[in-house]
Parts: sequence; structure tokens; C-alpha cells
Amino acid sequence: MRDVRRVLGLGRRHAVWIVLAFFSMVLAAAATVFAFNLVRPIYDQVLRPAPAEEATPRHPTTGVVEALDSFAGRAEEWLAARVGGDRFSILALAALAIVVKNFFAFLARFASARFGLETIHDLRDRFFRSLLDQGPAYFHERSTATFVSQATHDVQLLREALAERLGDVAQDLVTVPVILVYLLSLDPRLTLATAMAAPLFFLPVVHLSRRLRTRARQAQERTGDLAVVIDETVRGMRMVQNYGMKAFVVERFGRANRRQFLASLWARAIQVANGPVMEIVGTVAALAVVAYAASRITAGEMTLGDFSAFVLGAYAIYNPLKRLNKFNLVLQQASVAAARLYEVIDAPAAVGSRPNARPLDGLSDGIRFMNVGFAYPRGRRVLRGFDLHLPHRATLALVGVSGAGKSTVAQLIPRFFDVDDGGVRVGGEDVRDLEVESLRQHIGLVTQETLLFNDTVRSNILCGRTAFGDDAVEAAARIADAETFVRSLPEGFDTIVGEGGIKVSGGQRQRLAIARSVLAGPSIVILDEATSAIDPESEERIHEALRAFLPDATVLVVSHRLATIMRADIIAVLENGRVAELGNHAELLAANGAYHRMVQTHDLS
Repeated sequence: MRDVRRVLGLGRRHAVWIVLAFFSMVLAAAATVFAFNLVRPIYDQVLRPAPAEEATPRHPTTGVVEALDSFAGRAEEWLAARVGGDRFSILALAALAIVVKNFFAFLARFASARFGLETIHDLRDRFFRSLLDQGPAYFHERSTATFVSQATHDVQLLREALAERLGDVAQDLVTVPVILVYLLSLDPRLTLATAMAAPLFFLPVVHLSRRLRTRARQAQERTGDLAVVIDETVRGMRMVQNYGMKAFVVERFGRANRRQFLASLWARAIQVANGPVMEIVGTVAALAVVAYAASRITAGEMTLGDFSAFVLGAYAIYNPLKRLNKFNLVLQQASVAAARLYEVIDAPAAVGSRPNARPLDGLSDGIRFMNVGFAYPRGRRVLRGFDLHLPHRATLALVGVSGAGKSTVAQLIPRFFDVDDGGVRVGGEDVRDLEVESLRQHIGLVTQETLLFNDTVRSNILCGRTAFGDDAVEAAARIADAETFVRSLPEGFDTIVGEGGIKVSGGQRQRLAIARSVLAGPSIVILDEATSAIDPESEERIHEALRAFLPDATVLVVSHRLATIMRADIIAVLENGRVAELGNHAELLAANGAYHRMVQTHDLS
């Protein structure tokens, strides 16, 4: 329950709704008890009128009942003068009490629901922001579908508990003590006899809640597994259809679906068993109370009106106990959901700014890798004793066999990962001493895996940078050789590109990604297979435009194309996590080493 309490703690800034809900609940509880007490005169005076000499004997009232009778008597006199007759005044007063009770009950539920929804909104927002603070390694170890399940299914379970059920339970927690005080004032002995049966209600609650917590976590984990299968199948649909994998994925989905079904069935079985058990226990207890009350009525110690009011009050307590038990079961699921969400929220950011981090001022010293060692989590060591200097305003191309560490080098500059040994310096400063946001604001990054959002072309180039206008967007598109094809789209720059950019080709997606990266005029440009889907002629135009638009930029290129590599000022050949050769195209060819062999075999992977 600790995580549920943490969720509620997020609602401190919405406390005004809780205050409003509490006062409304108190007034609703008072009106409820007042209405219960009116059952006595309704039954004894309205439904069973008798001559004065045969009036139903009443035992003396004290405390709360006496105060309620006194207030009701004055209200009846005031109403009798307007509606005529004692009977009608009692009925009118009862109707008014019910209206008041329900008005404040509505206000209490609305205010508590508003508090719950505001809190869940803040929790989901915090969950999403926590995801944005994580580095690539965090997402490599987890499925996207799991995060989707947490942000939807788990949040829905919390919403049900806090926004839909919490208000009712809170109202019950306020109302039940008020009713108990009333019942004690009405008949202490009958109230104590009834209270002796109360512990029987809680024995099944404790047992079932323990079982449900375990089953609930299993059900939620199985739901996440099911989402993973669906996500992977949809994303790999072309491969599934091309290789005839329908039977395989259907069987895989069937296994996950069956596991989710069984886990949910067991959790639901525990929930539905709760109601019958509670009803059986409640019926036995109620019959025992009726038998005891019958003896009191026979002895003349209680009227039927008193007993009717007592039964109504006791039933009003029994229902909240049932709701509280059901809420407890929902709360067990919500507790598991909150724990799963806080696993993400509490996860330490792999990369973050140090307390005394400084903004990046400039690149006078270029970029230096100094004796860098790096290995991915639970992976092999990629870089070892890696040294490299990328001078300011120069273009450096990285080449090497697949797995040599080219993309790793590119990802260490914007601090998607931190080095294990050595250091990376940008502008003479270790990147770990720089503010992460400041460092990345200076970097334009384009990778082979181009992501476009299901939004307009304009929005995909801007990426939330509202300081730039239409002229800047169009200029960036021209640099990326994208303006012509964008103008040909149905709505030009306002065309929706679809999920993942599905409505445009791979080369067009890369052009838009390049436009996005150069929009702000970055001082560092990283092109990691950024033009792999673009024809050589277009690539030539893009590189010329980049140099014209960003003459002072320091450029790092990872590419398999010889024409792209030849264009670089410096070429670094990576082997076994180190720089094996360094120089320009002519120098490396003359060295007759690894680069020469790559060129001869056309293998620049």
C-alpha cells in the first residue's frame, strides 16, 4: 500500500477538492441520520395512527436521538403551518432531508472524483516524464508494449480505485461513525449486540485480499506479455506475411492470451467469491439481531418505529462494509499497478546533469575521445583504449566492420551513454561536466532509424521548437533536398505523414530528419547512416547545402558509401574497439592498410 499512499501524496496540490468533499460528506451523513430518525414518527404516527388514549408507548430518548427529535419537532411545526397537518409535515420534512442528503452526496462524490482524476493525471504525466529521462539502455531491456500497458491498463486500475471508488468509501467512512453514534443513542444494547457480529465480516476480507494481491500482479504481468506479442506482430507484419509465419504467431498469441485469461479468471474468481461469502455471514448475523429485537418489542422496551429506524441504520452500515470489502479488493489491484508504475518513476536516470554542470559555450577544441572504454549493459566491450580527435569545423568519417563501434562513438557524444573508462571532451569540457540539455541543443543528430510522428511535415521538422517560423522550416527543407517533394504532397507542409511516417518513402523520411536536425543551426552534426535511403545525387546536394548553411559545424559521419567517406576531411578506421588508421582518403589508400582493403573489396561496413 506504500505506493498507493505515494500516489495520493501527488494530490496535495488538489487538496481543495478533498476539503470540499469532506465537508460535503459530513453534511450528507448528518442529513442521512436525520432521515433515518424520521422513520420512527413516519411508522408510529403516519402509517399506524392510533387514538390518543391508545398511542404507541415510547421509551425515553437521550443524546443524539433527543436532539434530532427536538429539531424535527420544530421543523414539523414550521412546515405544518404551510402544508397543513402533522402527517404531511413529517413526509415533507423527510423528502427535504433526502434532497439535502443527495445534494451533498453528489457534491462529495464529484469533488473526490475530481481529486482522483487530477491525481491520476499527474501520475501519468510523471510516468511519461520519467521515461524521457532514461537512456537507450533502459529501453533496450524492456518492451515498448510493457510501457503502453503500464500507462493504460495499470493507470486504469488506479483510476477505478481513486476516482471511481474512493469517494464512495470516504463517504462511508464518514457516515458509518455518525450512524453508529445514532444507533447507540437509539438503543445501546441492540447496537452492541449487532457490533459483536461485525468481526465476522472481516475474516474473509483479510484472507481474500492476500490471495487477490498475488493473482492481480500475475494478471497485470500477463496483460503486459499479451501487449508485447501484439506490438511485435504488428511492427513485423511484413516479415510475418512474407515468411508465412501466421500459424507461428497465432500459436504464440494463443499461449499469451490463454495465460492472461487464466490469470484474470483466478483474480476475478476471488473477487466474485467475496460477495456471496459476505452475504451469508450478513444474513446469519441479521437473523440473530431480529430475534433479539423481537424479544425487546414483546417486552415493550422498543416500538416498531424504533426497530425500523434501527434496521435502516444497521443496513446503512452493512452496505458500506460490503463496499469497503469490494474497495479493498480493487485496492489490492491498484496497489500492484502503483508499484509497477513507480518501478519506472523511481528508476534512476542513466544519464543526467551533475549539480554543478555548466552550459556548453563553444567548440574551440573540437571533440576528443581520451582512452575511452565502453561496454553495453550485460554486453561485450565495444571500445577499449579508444582515442580520437575531431577538430573544430572538420568532417570526420568513421569506417569499420559491423560491430566495430561506429554508432557507439556517435552516441557517446550526446551522452546517450556514459563511458566506463576515460572521457569524452566537447569544446575542452568533459561531457559529464556539461548540462545535458545544453550539450544536446548544440547537436543535430540523424540516424538510419528515422522516426516521424503522426503529425504534419511542419511539426516533424519543428519538433516543438516554436521559436522558428515558416521561413526557417522551409529553409531547413531546402537544405535537406526535401522542399520539392513536400510541395508535391496534398497539403504541402501541413500534410499528416502517418504513424512512423508511413505515408512517405524511406528516403523522404531521412530528408525530413535531416531538415529537423539542421533547423536550429547546430554546431555539431552527427550523421549515422543518415543518407542510406537517399540516391547519391541527392546526397551530394544535401552535403553541399549543409556545408554552405553550417560552415562552422563539426561533422561526424558514419556511412557505408565510399563517395560520402571520400568527402570527409579525416577518416578513422575502427578495429577491435580502437582507431587502427587515421587520415584522409588519399593518405589511407597510400598506406595500403585496412582502409585500402575495404575500398578494394567495396566493403565499408
